[in-house]
Amino acid sequence: MAIRRVFITGGAGFIGRWVVAQCLEQGDQVAVYDNLQAGSMDHLLDFAGAIDFYEADILDWEALLTAMEEVRPAVVFHLAALHFIPYCNAHPQETLRVNVEGTYNVLEAAARVGVRTTVVASSGAIYPSVEGLIPETLPPAPVDIYGLSKLLAEQVAEQFARTTEMACVSARLFNTYGPFETNPHLIPHIIASLQQGPMVELGNIHTRRDYIYVEDVARLLVALGERVTKGYEVVNVGTGEEYSAADIVEILQELMGQPIEIRIDPSRVRKVDKLHQQADITRLYKLTGMRPEVSLREGLARLLQHEGLPVRS
Repeated sequence: MAIRRVFITGGAGFIGRWVVAQCLEQGDQVAVYDNLQAGSMDHLLDFAGAIDFYEADILDWEALLTAMEEVRPAVVFHLAALHFIPYCNAHPQETLRVNVEGTYNVLEAAARVGVRTTVVASSGAIYPSVEGLIPETLPPAPVDIYGLSKLLAEQVAEQFARTTEMACVSARLFNTYGPFETNPHLIPHIIASLQQGPMVELGNIHTRRDYIYVEDVARLLVALGERVTKGYEVVNVGTGEEYSAADIVEILQELMGQPIEIRIDPSRVRKVDKLHQQADITRLYKLTGMRPEVSLREGLARLLQHEGLPVRS
């Protein structure tokens, strides 16, 4: 069986690091393309000598095309993006350039070299706030520039799938957490706070999100790259369950065996924030035959252990 070549943009980032691990585990030949703005070579230390690395930006068309022509991958995982919402809100034009124009560049380069399938990391941020399971058929209504940029990137992917021989998947990732996170989202903020002591400053502790462990995300993205070989698919990647910040702190208290104080910090309360976000993963299972395997409790326990924090046996 021929070795499959894969090309991972943002492969030195949080999710990218785990996609690299998953691809190597199954015997793929891996090339990583990353400008190291958010990612880190430290994330790839475990894979030294096992991957090809290109340090460049997805907005650098010549560098991107050259790398893609050298690798000639069968599958591309496009994970490079700006995705920390406060940064995106403060830099809307940069966000649109990187997340939309950058996606166009990646897909154009991929189509030119005959890539079979490109999996584009989209986001549950394109959805409105609704109670209950969110199917992919729910009309999008992003509330911020990040969500808008991901919706536009999806439209770019759909256009390429319609006008080229390349299959495209828009994978709408819900709240991913786990080791090697590169942005101070909710769970990394809580963990960083616990490194200092049993007190956490939070904003709105009652909004609920669908949290999926990063190794599950990587496994499911790689499966989508294998199973979708023609046309265009949009698919939720989540767990189908939702939890609040208060729920997360409660689980961490139980895991660590000690009380954690929550202090409300008004400066951390977002002006626009969804009350709910819960993925319907029916289509994910239909396409891959797979579901997430790691519960929130187990994922948090793994994260605590990775960060050197105590976990009660």
